Amino acid sequence: PETLFISLHQDGRTLYPGSGFPDEAGGPNAPGRTVNIPLPPGTGEEGFLHTLEELVMPLLERFEPEIIINSAGQDNHFSDPITNMNFSARGYAALNSRLKPDIAVLEGGYAVETALPYTNVGIIMAMAGMDTSHVKEPDYDKQCRPQSPETTAYLHQLIRQLKQIYFESWNVEDDNPEGRIIERSREIFYDTDMIRERQKERLRRCRRCAGTLAIESASSLGSSIMGVSIPKNACPACSRTGRQWFEEAAKGRFDHVYLQDRDRGAYETI
Repeated sequence: PETLFISLHQDGRTLYPGSGFPDEAGGPNAPGRTVNIPLPPGTGEEGFLHTLEELVMPLLERFEPEIIINSAGQDNHFSDPITNMNFSARGYAALNSRLKPDIAVLEGGYAVETALPYTNVGIIMAMAGMDTSHVKEPDYDKQCRPQSPETTAYLHQLIRQLKQIYFESWNVEDDNPEGRIIERSREIFYDTDMIRERQKERLRRCRRCAGTLAIESASSLGSSIMGVSIPKNACPACSRTGRQWFEEAAKGRFDHVYLQDRDRGAYETI
C-alpha cells in the first residue's frame, strides 16, 4: 500500500450515513491504511488540535509520506447545518499550519456564507506561512461554544484507544494467501433519490501490486452494471484476472460492463 488515508469526522453513530468507524481500517491489500477518527459532537479547536498532535502526526511520522494532501472538508465548522461540531476558521488555519500539507483540496461544507469564506482564507494563509491569529468569523464569539469537559475527557480516552488500534494493526501479519479472491457485499440507500443499491465486490489478494477489483452493482430501479479495475503497475496475474472477469461479465446479465486498465491507461465498455 502506497497511500495512508486519515479522516477526522463526527461520530457516525450521530450522523448519516453511519460510517467511518475504526474497524473500517483498509481493504485486504492495505490493512491498517485507512484511519477513521470518529470525534464526538461538540468537538472544538482544542479537540481537533489534540487529535492532530497525539494521533495524526505520529502516524504520519511513522508512515513517512512523500507528499501530504489535505482534503479540506469544512463540514465540522460550528455553523454547518448538517453536523454538530464546533470547529472554527482559526482552528482550520492552525491545523493546516501544523500539518504543513503539500496540497490542500477545498471540499465539502454547507455553511456557504458563515463558514467557507473564513475557513478558506485561514487555510490559504496558513499554507502561505502568514499570521492567521486574526482570522475570525463575525459570529465567532456568539456561536462558537467552548468544548465541554465531558467532550474533552471522552476524546482523550478515544485517542488512547485509537493509538493501540492503529499502531498495532500495522504489525499484524495478513493470513490471506496470495491469489485468494476476497468478497464483500453491502447495501447503500441514497435518501435523496430513494434508491437502494446492492454491491458485491471481489478483490484478488496480491502482494506484488494493489490487486484487481471487480464491483457488481444493482439498483432497486432494476438496472445492473459490472466494473473491473486493473491497478497501476499490475502484476501479470492480476492483469489476467481482470481481463478474464471483464470478458466473463460481458456474456452475462449486466446492462453495462466497464473495464478500467490503469496499468495500460485504457478504458473499455460493453
